[in-house]
Amino acid sequence: MDIFSRRGPQRANEIKAQVGAALGLDDEATVMVCELACMEEGCPPVETVIAVFRPAMQKIQFRLHRSMAEITTQDIEEMCAQHVNSSLEKNHGSCCS
Repeated sequence: MDIFSRRGPQRANEIKAQVGAALGLDDEATVMVCELACMEEGCPPVETVIAVFRPAMQKIQFRLHRSMAEITTQDIEEMCAQHVNSSLEKNHGSCCS
């Protein structure tokens, strides 16, 4: 598997745009996507790490245990929806009634 193929940068940009749209990010947010090979026992051979940085907010990080080429739009939408739902539950649970 050639993780440094010409398709890599293009696919990373597609994933960044999809994450930005799914999370409703503005221009001040930075999305980083990288594909990593894992050599540890029990670890999948390749994982994609997606990190979102926003001014004055906590970093968001996702790990998908497959290559960038294998990640679908549905994977990204589900991943982002799960994050949003989790964030809403945390915020809702912390308010007083």
